[in-house]
Amino acid sequence: MNRLLARCVSERSPFTMIYQSGAGQLTQRYVFPISCDGDTLTAYCCLRKQIRMFKLSNILSVAGKTA
Repeated sequence: MNRLLARCVSERSPFTMIYQSGAGQLTQRYVFPISCDGDTLTAYCCLRKQIRMFKLSNILSVAGKTA
């Protein structure tokens, strides 16, 4: 998962992820990555329609766009 996430960030490729909030809520997010610094991913979230910060430890799975 980490290599796919790193590749999507470096190529600025959108991807789908399953994310668990701090309260334990699971959501599927389609995001456009902006940067990845330390333990945080900054990305435009299509679900919330705004730039959001995601804890890498709360990203449960990543699915990249396949061509």
